[in-house]
Amino acid sequence: MISLPGDLFYPTAVDTTIMIAQAKRPQEVSDKVFMAKIWNDGYKKLKGKRVETSGSQLEEVLSEFKRFRDGKKTSSSLITVIKAEEILKNGAEFCPEQYLPQPSFPEEEQERFREDIIKSILRTAVSIDDIADEVIPDFPDLPELPDMPYGKQDNIEKFFTVKSGKSRGESNYSEGSCPYISSGDPLNSIIRLVSDVDGEVFENGAITVTCFGRASVQPWRFMARGNGGSAVRVLIPKYKMTFSELVWFAAQINMQRWRFFYGRMAILKRLRNIQLVAPKEKIVDTDKSISDKVAELSRKMTDILSE
Repeated sequence: MISLPGDLFYPTAVDTTIMIAQAKRPQEVSDKVFMAKIWNDGYKKLKGKRVETSGSQLEEVLSEFKRFRDGKKTSSSLITVIKAEEILKNGAEFCPEQYLPQPSFPEEEQERFREDIIKSILRTAVSIDDIADEVIPDFPDLPELPDMPYGKQDNIEKFFTVKSGKSRGESNYSEGSCPYISSGDPLNSIIRLVSDVDGEVFENGAITVTCFGRASVQPWRFMARGNGGSAVRVLIPKYKMTFSELVWFAAQINMQRWRFFYGRMAILKRLRNIQLVAPKEKIVDTDKSISDKVAELSRKMTDILSE
């Protein structure tokens, strides 16, 4: 199984995977399966066209496939080899994105992912009227929870209770003051503010993950889409966490967005397999809380608009 880059058949949005199988031979559980993902095929999309670029990984993956076929050991970070029984245990999902290890990111790129989480909150506060008033003071306030197991690596359910949103499509709700989370990327995945519905509101804020794997920190109460495969997933902390630690975990999820796409949405079963690493030690928030930053930004915008 070899996953190919997005936009391969632009403007078609379907992701493409090559499946190579031997005819007239049943699969045995002891068989080995070659899984690979090509990020760069020597082309990139530019102004609606695919143009040549450097760094093609085609030859590397082809060379590794030949080694695999000849029974030799493979060594590329682009591929992994698993036993067929692993696929059976994981629901017969013939998809490299399920099994490939997470690539390592330089620290500066990890920091960029974390900054993007915070910038998304601030952009939302500026763009959606009155949402600044909804920020929970002292968010997150989790005094009753146990201390974080710093430095621990485990799947997502070690650190969070994973739930689905509880709400229907946003068109079913009247205008109000509660943020409604759907599966888009802009503005922290918030479509608009709707009227609260008992039993559907996450009162304490949380991390949300769209069906396409986009994680956002929601420092306000919210409602989230819960119908079908495109439902929003909600991550509720199991341990005491600072705001910066929530951002830390949300950024790690966003670094693994490549695992999800239209044909492989972030349903509960798949999201639970995501591996996270807790920070080595407590990350203390800055003197200004997120509620202070949002309030300050909101005041500045009001002053600018009133001039």
